[in-house]
Amino acid sequence: MRGIVSRRKDGSFAVEEVLLMTGMKKLLILLAGCSGSLVGETTRVFVGTSNEGLFQVELDEKTGALTNRQQLVKASGMGFQELNADGSLLYSTIQQDGKGAVASYRVTDEGMQELSVQRYDGRGLCHVSLDRTGTVLFGADYGGGLVVSFPVADGVIGKNASLMRHEGSGPNKQRQEGPHAHSMYAGPDNRFAYAPDLGIDQVKFYSFGNDGHLSDQGGFAVPGGSGPRHMKFGKSGEFAYVLNELSLTVSGFKRDSKTGKLTLLESVKVLPTNADATEMSCSEIRVSSDGRFLYTANRDLRNEKRDSVSVLAVGEDGKVRLIAAAPAEVWIPRNINLSPSGDWLLVAGQRSNEVTSHRIDKKSGKLAFSGNRIEMPAAMCINFER
Repeated sequence: MRGIVSRRKDGSFAVEEVLLMTGMKKLLILLAGCSGSLVGETTRVFVGTSNEGLFQVELDEKTGALTNRQQLVKASGMGFQELNADGSLLYSTIQQDGKGAVASYRVTDEGMQELSVQRYDGRGLCHVSLDRTGTVLFGADYGGGLVVSFPVADGVIGKNASLMRHEGSGPNKQRQEGPHAHSMYAGPDNRFAYAPDLGIDQVKFYSFGNDGHLSDQGGFAVPGGSGPRHMKFGKSGEFAYVLNELSLTVSGFKRDSKTGKLTLLESVKVLPTNADATEMSCSEIRVSSDGRFLYTANRDLRNEKRDSVSVLAVGEDGKVRLIAAAPAEVWIPRNINLSPSGDWLLVAGQRSNEVTSHRIDKKSGKLAFSGNRIEMPAAMCINFER
């Protein structure tokens, strides 16, 4: 038997042609749409680490098993990555000669091909993201209290178009002595960008152009001492959800589609009322593809097995309610992400040096630990092949 086997982008396999020899006869069989019948279907996962660079593992979509760890890039400071819309390009925070920078890579079947490295005048980025067209790259510099934007062309990062320094402080004297920009995101209409700043209890608001130039439009406040960290937009774009690291809450906002402005609706606790929240903090927030659920990662700074992932249901009015908090099965869940299939949530354990997988009940949104984990040095960020 002779066959041509090709691997699809989603990890499934197709047999294009098989030639069977049966005595004097040759039988040509064309097989189409043979998905996952040769081997178990897997999804490629990229994991950024703080000091060892970028790795990939394979997620078994049936069992949640994590296998075949490979190091793709050896570098320092690869704590956060972003893929472009079709998954062909990956952008990452990086440290070069001890200074902050961003790097871009072409995603190949063999690994990562470096395309560019670009420095900027700052301490180092904790977060990067792309605008909706993939031609502007945003970065947040926590230590420097600033945000930066770069033009991108064919995956190559140009010199920064803007560098905006935030001003102010908050009531938490230890964590909010000054600005600490923690992330930045393009809005649904790609005219405005939003930057949660932990130090000043604001989501800073910018307009931007195709060249990446930013214009300061003010900001939107969360309750004092909240410490906004990351945010996501609901499925329709009508609502925005800001995860507050210090108060362990999600602040829900209604977004004006014409002006891009946000109006605060509520702030909801992500831990049960009877939970001990002392020396706990939040790290990442995700929205299910159908927009019905939010997931937040909650970190136990005392290492007393309190690390968790919370599940919040989203109502038609955009408001949320806590429905469950499941053990994260790691120490310090720095990042979480949802698989493209919607069946799995993966957790990056920064201090326990591992990644775990959790099955998602799509009806209830609740999580169940699969029992699978894989070693990963200082796991920081998770992205899935597209």
